[in-house]
Amino acid sequence: MQGIVVKNSSFRGISESVALFLAENHLKNRETLRHFVDVFRKHPDGENEGWRGEYWGKVMRGAVLVYSQLRDEELYSVLTESVEELLSVAEGDGRVSSYSREKELASWDVWCRKYVMLGCQYYLGICRDGELRERIVAFLVRHANCIIDGLAEKNIPITRASGMWRGLNSSSILEPMLYLYRLTGDKKYFDFATDIVKRGGAEEIPVFELAYENRLYPYQYGVSKAYEMTSCFEGLMEYYNITGEEKYRTAVVNYAYALLDSEISVIGSAGITHELFDHTSARQTSFYDGVMQETCVTVTLMKFFSRVLTLTGDSAFADVIERAYFNAYLGALNTGHAECDFLRRRNPDKTVLETDLPFDSYCPLTAGKRGQMTGGAQLLEYGGYYGCCAAIGAAGVGIYTRNAVTASDDTVTVNFFEKCKYELSYLGKNITLSIDTDYPLSGSIKLHVKADSPVKFTLRLRNPGYTDLPKGYTAYTREWLDDTLTVDIPMPVKLHYPKVWDEDVIYTDSPDVPLFVTVRAKTVKQSEAERKFVAVTRGPITLAADERCGKAPDSIFPIPEGGVPVAPAILMEGDCLLKLRFDPKNAEPFYLVDYASAGKDWRSTIAAWLPIE
Repeated sequence: MQGIVVKNSSFRGISESVALFLAENHLKNRETLRHFVDVFRKHPDGENEGWRGEYWGKVMRGAVLVYSQLRDEELYSVLTESVEELLSVAEGDGRVSSYSREKELASWDVWCRKYVMLGCQYYLGICRDGELRERIVAFLVRHANCIIDGLAEKNIPITRASGMWRGLNSSSILEPMLYLYRLTGDKKYFDFATDIVKRGGAEEIPVFELAYENRLYPYQYGVSKAYEMTSCFEGLMEYYNITGEEKYRTAVVNYAYALLDSEISVIGSAGITHELFDHTSARQTSFYDGVMQETCVTVTLMKFFSRVLTLTGDSAFADVIERAYFNAYLGALNTGHAECDFLRRRNPDKTVLETDLPFDSYCPLTAGKRGQMTGGAQLLEYGGYYGCCAAIGAAGVGIYTRNAVTASDDTVTVNFFEKCKYELSYLGKNITLSIDTDYPLSGSIKLHVKADSPVKFTLRLRNPGYTDLPKGYTAYTREWLDDTLTVDIPMPVKLHYPKVWDEDVIYTDSPDVPLFVTVRAKTVKQSEAERKFVAVTRGPITLAADERCGKAPDSIFPIPEGGVPVAPAILMEGDCLLKLRFDPKNAEPFYLVDYASAGKDWRSTIAAWLPIE
């Protein structure tokens, strides 16, 4: 018997606004997509060991997810044109690379070719043209064969196909190779994937085995590049899905729970040191003078955790996705069209055109500003530039909405509370599930189920981890016809203090550290000053100080342990989603706003962790 099937969905509210902003200001830009395809004709990445070749696939993946949410025909047309153009740049042997042949299969070449595969594979999920589908599959086969055969001919193991991060970046091609195996059934791709798994993900550091043993946190593995490592584990999850070997499921789940315990910040991202796992949960208030909390890491963790949520059913992974979405992710969204002049500052002798990127790359936790650096910045031939976070960002909203409501067997599960409408079918009957809410401004949620005729199934609602509700989901099993279910989720204001740790924290990285990252093996110890902070949350929203509210984010905030009187929330005030007035005893009132709205001008100082006496 077939289980419940989701036929269609539509969203309103915050997620719709985000998707429309990205579609209109970013994803429908044909010229930008042409520049991304052009790098495969001119091969500029070999000149500086660059990664321009990742941009096309990242943007295509995010655009497909946004299209799946909006069903925008103009966007579909733009994406189809770009795929056609990409197919036209393949060389005689199927090679599509942003590196010249003389410099291929090194640095970020395999990583970039991975994203060519992923971009095409995601597009296949929406492609309506049978003939085009056949050409894309044929293209993918020749493209993958060129990679596999090229590595074999030059006797280059996958972990040595990059001089950076001990080959984590090149090993992450595991995921699309397995997708191609599913698509074609050709064992060549499964055998190549098996070799990657056996090599462990990194040269001389078997990260898959370390996760299976579960004795170390990921930041202790010996190579700690957060985004690339997590991408490898996404591939390992797909390997488990195909083989059913429990060892690989265990490794993936161990890795996921280790990240929850050691790496997730109060805004839902990871990495205090640029883009590295570094015991973020303990080091959030560290006096680090660089950028942190990379958007690439935020989106990749959201994507990875969404798959682990499906694998385990543990609502803790939905909790962290929600925290990341409403704080780190929406905070990085550049709705103010601000510009980061990082590349112009770094290249004063070059003409660098002003570029309005859709996402900021990093998020401050203690007093700092947005827009301080463009992560993964690379100049393009026309004089503009792009970045890794700008390219990956659109996938975030698609991941969130794709997992908002899921269905399997006789159960519909509501993970995220979005204003939306779902069309379902079950036992030959049509069912409409409508959710009406202004969440996360309030916890008032009204669900309406309407069916052709009475039909029995289970509707499960997540109990958010920030409440005192029982962990997991509340299930409502009944016969539904035309019924309304109303719930009111508490929105408690909570205080959070830094994790106290006295032991030395050691984190290490590959000796081949690129560009601006200069971290080596370090011993770090928490100072007394780093303990004198507090963070404030209301429901899933992390609150932040913004200097525009009248109080400097690096000044002392009179928030005593045990709580502080809070005035009723002011909702949707101007550019701010949420604003709370705090009225401490014997001190001046002050305001905090939702982290996502703080510092959107990229000029104002903000902070999620507030100094206290």
